[in-house]
Order: sequence, then C-alpha cells, then structure tokens
Amino acid sequence: MRHAVALACLAAAAAVSAQEATIEYRVSERDTLIGLSETVFIGPQAWREIARLNRLPDPNLIRPGQVLRVPARLMRMRALPVRVSSAVGEVRVGNELVQPGAALAEGQSLQTGANGSAVLALADGSRVRVPPSSLAEIVASRGPGATEADAARLAGDGLFTGVLRMLRGSVEVLAAKLRRTQPLEVTTPTAVVGVRGTQYRVSLDGDSGATRSEVLEGKVKLESPQRSVGTDIAAGFGAAIDAAARAPVPAKLLPAPDLAAMPERFERPLVRFALPTEKDTVRVQVAQDAEFERIVNDQKVTAGSDVRIAGLDDAKWFLRARRLDGQGIEGYDAARAFVLKARPEPPATNTPRSGAKQSLGPVEFNWSPNLEAKSVRLQVASDAAFTQIVAAREGLTGTRETLEVGGPGTYHWRIASTKADGDKGPFSDAQRFELRPLPEPPKGGMGEDGKSLTLAWSGRAEDTQHVELARDPAFKEIVAQADLNAPEWTLPRPSSSGTYYFRYRSIEPDGFVGPYSATLVIEVPRDWRYLWLLTPLLFVL
Repeated sequence: MRHAVALACLAAAAAVSAQEATIEYRVSERDTLIGLSETVFIGPQAWREIARLNRLPDPNLIRPGQVLRVPARLMRMRALPVRVSSAVGEVRVGNELVQPGAALAEGQSLQTGANGSAVLALADGSRVRVPPSSLAEIVASRGPGATEADAARLAGDGLFTGVLRMLRGSVEVLAAKLRRTQPLEVTTPTAVVGVRGTQYRVSLDGDSGATRSEVLEGKVKLESPQRSVGTDIAAGFGAAIDAAARAPVPAKLLPAPDLAAMPERFERPLVRFALPTEKDTVRVQVAQDAEFERIVNDQKVTAGSDVRIAGLDDAKWFLRARRLDGQGIEGYDAARAFVLKARPEPPATNTPRSGAKQSLGPVEFNWSPNLEAKSVRLQVASDAAFTQIVAAREGLTGTRETLEVGGPGTYHWRIASTKADGDKGPFSDAQRFELRPLPEPPKGGMGEDGKSLTLAWSGRAEDTQHVELARDPAFKEIVAQADLNAPEWTLPRPSSSGTYYFRYRSIEPDGFVGPYSATLVIEVPRDWRYLWLLTPLLFVL
C-alpha cells in the first residue's frame, strides 16, 4: 500500500459546521500537499478546511506520522465493485452469462431470465435479491478513502454511496444496519426509494409504470424522481406511486396466504395444487434455498386458479407466497418446503382402463414401455389408498402381466418404474376396475301345464337380459331369442320334441355385456295329449 493509512469512521468526531463523519489520515514520508490534493482529497480547495479543522500552526507544512482528521465529504470517492454472491439459471451482464463471484462496476446492468435470479452484495454489507425477469443497473457504488481498500473498509461503517436503478421487475433489499452518511437508494423511472437501514421490496409495473414498495423492517421514503411528492413507509406498510406522480398513500400489508392445501410431496413433473381459500391474486416463488436467494420460478396466480410449476428437478424445494392488494402492493410471505420425486416416471397404463368391468377370472394388465425403466413394479389393491394390497409384482421387464386378484368387487391397480441403479420412481395414478360375478346357472324347464317352457335366474333389476334357446350346444341353431327386462322367460312349448339348450347373459346400463351363463339342457317330451283321437282306428283294425 502506497500510504501508511489508519482509517476509521468517527461519528461526531469534530464539530465543523455541524457534526459529521470524519476520517483519520496518517501522513507518510512520501506525502506532499500537492500529492494529497490530487490522490486523497477532492482537490486543493479541501486543504484549507482540513488545516483549519486540525488547527495546524503552519497550513503549508505536514509531518510524517501526523494524524489528520478529514471530513468524509472531502475525501476522494473510490468506485467499489458490486459482487454477485449468488446466481442461478439465466443471469446476464450484457450478453455474457454471470457466475457467482463476478464483480459489477458502475454503469453495468444485471438481467435475470424467467428462471434465473441473483443476489448482489454491496460494499457496505447490504444484499439485493434480484428475482426472475428483472433488470437492474448499478448507478453508484463508491465510498471515500485514500485507496479502494480503505474505501471498502469504510463502507462497512456507513460511509458508502449506493444507488441501484431498477428498469424491470423487482428487487428485495436487505440493507445493512449502519449509521449512514446518506441513504441507500433504489430508483425507477417513476420513483426514488431511500433507506438508512431496513428490509424492503421494490417493484416496477411494466404496464402502468407504477412503482411499489413494501417495508418488512425499518422505514423507507418513497418519492417521485423530482422529489415533489412522497411519503415515509413504516414496517408493515406499502405504497405505490405512478407516472402521474400522485402522492402515495401507505396501505397495510395483507396477511400471509393460507398454504394448508399444499401437499408436502409431489410425484408428477408438473407441481400443481389449489389455493381454495384465496380471493386475491397471489405471487408465488420457488427457490432452491430457504432464504430464497436462488429463485427459479416466479409467477402470479389469480384467484380461483391452480398454482402450476413446471421445469423442476427432483429435489427438496422451498415455496413462498404473498397476496396482492388492489394497488398491486404485496403482503407478508407464507413459506413451505416440499419434495418433488417424479422420476423415473411411471409407464402409461393401458388396460384395464379406469372404470372397466370384466367377468370374474384372470386379469391381464397391460402398459406402455418406459425407456428410463429397467423394470416395473405392479400393485393391485381392493381400496383406493392401497392399504389392502391383494397382488403385487416387482422386477417385471415386459409390458403385460396376468394375475388372479380375488373375488367379485372393485379393485385398483398402479405401476411404477425402477431404474438400472435401483432408483424407484413414483406410482402411476390408480386405475379402478370391477370384477363382476359369473352368472348363476339358470333353472327351469317344462311348465306344469305342459304347454310352455318356464326359465328363471338371478339378475339385477336394472340390467337387460339377453336369452337364447337352441337345438345344439354350440348355439348355432337358435330357435328363439329375446332381450328381457326381468330375469325370467316364459315361452310356448316347442313344436318339436327333443333336446334344447338355454343360456342367458346380462347387459348393464353402461353397456357392459357379461358372459353367457352355463347352459341349461331341457328335454321336451313327445306330446301324447291328442293320442285318443287315434283310438277309433284301433277298432277298425
């Protein structure tokens, strides 16, 4: 270091015209008045005031080791870099992607993409979170000091000038709690937001040009660029100022929304859930960290709409949401963590389709292949929650499996993928199917009067009964058939004697056609009732 400098910020170190911050400067052997005026102080005109303040007996003489008290305003300002302490997704300065640790100078702008965010670390210890779809310019980042290193140390004591111009989107400022010589400022085309130590947010409406600010801690001053109108905003309040520069009126921040309906685990690539109790628009942000310094998704959800978040990897995530009032002022945050485990995705289920019915017997399960999966897991349960699993298979490498699952009733089936490394994915949505009982054997035969056939069986009142009577067991020679509204059938005695075969099947209201019943064999005897008419012929013979 060229100068032997011992610098410290002295609050109210000396009374000049009023109390102000003063810096101690220790003179080195190489220092001269001309050199100090050109490199340390703001110019030759500053020396007269410095000499008077230090009561130097000879204003034209300085000695090595001498300690001078210099008002901070008379020290030369040094540009201080703004560090990018965090960057995720698309974050650019100009056309270049920015990585954590990069330094930004005055005049440079930082832009975040739709899924990108960054955190800027200012020299005074303040932090500025820049969420997705935002654009901010470093207007000023400087402090007094003999060198940049000295200025950086003094910035931590409040001797710092910081101005950030927001051109699109929003920022969240966590200002270091310092006794500042001048406020840290965020400006927009329609407002100036100044703060001396607080946590607050600033957003710029791209449509109306209105600037909004919400204060979570401390106090800020929101003014028009000309400072013609403005207001102080205390913690727990927000205000807006538009392009017409109407005087802003602070409004109380809305309470945090209710996230009770949000699950803790999601098993589909599209994270989706409802906010059934919300009547306001809600801003939702998703981040990789609980501090929300690595935000990857930022959206506004209108009342009555589902929250839908796409593009997330399987991981633990953090979500926060806040309500917007009629002016667009954002309220307090509600935050929850959730886990996304959606991969490997389950294969697509084919059959049985949801709502399918089939007769009692083996069930063939069929699905489409998943290229990510080495094998498939299959479960069948008698309840939708899969607490009563009746059949399960693992390590299936094909696309179909036939199982006996049980008696008549309603069942549910689902499948899941397993990768080659053993990573098990979530199960598919369950498909419901029904096993219908086999039809009971029919009963009946010749009626008591000998003139008809009477047949009956068990059946539901709402079903249609299709019946067939044939001369052969293969039912190729059908002599009678009908569709009935009741499980019974009476028909005239066939004209020809011999063996007949009967069967039925049920057709349900939704179109499901059950299997044919067991075949009932009916013997129709010869009709001897008219044989007496032949008696006279016997006497003739």
